Amino acid sequence: MNSALCTLFLFLASSLILFHVESAANDIVSDTCQKSAASSPNVNYDYCVKALGSDPKSRTADVQGLGLIALNLLESSVTSTGSDIQQLLKQKQDPYVHQCLSDCSDLYSDALETTKEAVGAYQQKRFSDVQFSVSAVSTDATTCENQFKEKKGVTSPLTKQNGDATQLSYIELAILAIVKGS
Repeated sequence: MNSALCTLFLFLASSLILFHVESAANDIVSDTCQKSAASSPNVNYDYCVKALGSDPKSRTADVQGLGLIALNLLESSVTSTGSDIQQLLKQKQDPYVHQCLSDCSDLYSDALETTKEAVGAYQQKRFSDVQFSVSAVSTDATTCENQFKEKKGVTSPLTKQNGDATQLSYIELAILAIVKGS
């Protein structure tokens, strides 16, 4: 009987500790996203929580760690969008759409290099360089999206991808402001 009570106690204590750790991890993501959304009207709170929470490392990260996670998510998004663009360029397209996709390919190629530089700068705590780079990536995604709107009746096939890159950029910029302020 004593052994069973001891085992039950250990199980309950372990569960409570795991719950507390998981809750603390959710709190840092939630708190960071709340501060980010409050400081920037461009940051979507729900998107922020979902994006940052998708990385298992967010469970043990501090705010600065979340900034690196956001940058890695941005790099992944930019890489994926570049691949999507290459696939779309292989398809038969309206000449205007094809030209827009070609321009987007150039923009995302630049954005990928810029994002990789930003990751290195972040790790070296050169936050002003990161801010400049991430702003450039956001501009590239916005430019890609906007050029499709220049011709009536043309719809961008990259709206979601451009939106993701832009939103991740906004999240990173907001986290940078928090990190620089602390």
